[in-house]
Amino acid sequence: IGFVVVYPLIMSAYISFTNINGAPSLGNYVTMVSTSTFWNALNISLLYSLTSTIIAVAIGLGLTFILTQELRGKGILEVAYILPLAVAPIVVGVLFSPSSVWDDIRQFLHFQLGLAYFNELTPSFYFPVMFFSEAWEWSPLIMLVALSIVNGTAREIYEAAELHGASAMQKFTMVTLPTIFKSPVMQFIVVLRFIDAMRAFEIPLAWTNWLGYQSTVGSPVDTISLYI
Repeated sequence: IGFVVVYPLIMSAYISFTNINGAPSLGNYVTMVSTSTFWNALNISLLYSLTSTIIAVAIGLGLTFILTQELRGKGILEVAYILPLAVAPIVVGVLFSPSSVWDDIRQFLHFQLGLAYFNELTPSFYFPVMFFSEAWEWSPLIMLVALSIVNGTAREIYEAAELHGASAMQKFTMVTLPTIFKSPVMQFIVVLRFIDAMRAFEIPLAWTNWLGYQSTVGSPVDTISLYI
């Protein structure tokens, strides 16, 4: 572990504080923070992380609500909802990029429904799709943690709510959600998800290629990972 993790980290830090001649220098960092490209990448990373985390929590809680109801085939649904976790991030990026289904959807909407073509290479389109694709992949994690919290909640609380005539939605909003949000485990997972999203590379890379920035820095979807 020390050789494959600690040593590369130490060497990366050492190299970052030296110039091309190997002498100690802060020039790399001065140059980095002096460029607008860096600040744009930082802003994109923050927006990407915050928005995708919020969407992932919303989707995860929605799936939790479904799976806490009395449904037939609940086990099959649980497996189906967990599947996105098994998909590699680069595959998710390609799946939601224009190379997959968007052109077919655009043709269908135009020729079958008479709607005007939409441009999938505009910020109003690709940013929401990127945020959603990141959230889609990781929302099962939120769901699994939420379900474990719900399963650990005393049944008497739900029974008391039922005696007072609470509906399924009322039990979820007034009992389940407060319990989930107060859980230190869920709070930790949400923060961890935000930090992990700051490292996003594969999904923005898939869109960078389609925006014509395959080998250059400065793409409108550049995150910190892509910039570095």
